This record gives sequence, structure tokens and C-alpha cells, in this order.
Amino acid sequence: MKLRKSLMLAGLAAAIFFGWNAVTQAGESRIALKGYDPVAYFTDERPIVGDPQYQYDWDGAVYRFASAQHLALFKADPDRYLPQYNNWCAASVARGEKVYGNPEWWLVVDGRLYLFGRPIGPGLMSKDAGMKSRADENWPRVSSLPTPPLPDYMRGASQSQ
Repeated sequence: MKLRKSLMLAGLAAAIFFGWNAVTQAGESRIALKGYDPVAYFTDERPIVGDPQYQYDWDGAVYRFASAQHLALFKADPDRYLPQYNNWCAASVARGEKVYGNPEWWLVVDGRLYLFGRPIGPGLMSKDAGMKSRADENWPRVSSLPTPPLPDYMRGASQSQ
């Protein structure tokens, strides 16, 4: 009887721990772009971490902004500021693969924001005029691929995707 109670308590403790962890991860994963401000890539030409006091729910994710002005710009025209390919790495999409984009590795081309999975990505896209068109062509198929495991750099308090 004592063993049974101990096992039940251990099971309850594990359920609470793992259940809490799942809720935390689910909540964290809603933060888009690891918490970076999508408007800053255009206005400041660099990634800036957003402030939680300026955040906005859009299409199932929470976007954070560095200022009320950036939040207002986003609300007026979200499609202008959202990363292409739903935040996936543009170079990988061009190869027909699905790899997480890192908001610290980025490029704006023709008024559109592209993220990359490695720091070499922006330079590759700058040199390869056909990458964008290959990615555009591959996107319908790549978008339906299974979601890969979350890489280490995406773990933590400000996850994206």
C-alpha cells in the first residue's frame, strides 16, 4: 500500500512537472521572431528586440515591437513587415527544405524581409539572383513539409516560428 501511494505521488509530481513544461513551451512558442520587432528591420535596418508592452496578436502568434509607432505601422499593414515563407529560412526553402529562420540572420530585398538559418544566408541570397524565385516556386510544397525539431538557438524565453 505504501509503495502504491509513493508511485501515485511520483506520477502526480511528474504529471504536474511535464504538464507545466508543456504549457510554458506552448505559450513561449507563440512569441514570433524570438521577440524581435519586425518593423525595425525596415525602419532601423537592424534587428531590435521588442518590448512586451508593445505587442500584438496576429495570425496565431504574438509580435513584439520596440515602440508604439512600430506597433501602429505593423497594425496598418502586417503583410509589409512579416518575414517571407512564414519565418522559415529562405535559402532552405529555395533548396526545397524547411529550416528555422533566425531573426538575427536576415536580409530585406525588394521591400520584403527574409530570414536565414545560418549567418551565411544573407550573403548567399545577395549573390544569387535566382534564390528568391526558386524559394517562391518551392514554397507551396515546402510549406506542407513536417515541422523540424526546434534548434538550440530557438529555445528559451523568446521563441519564434
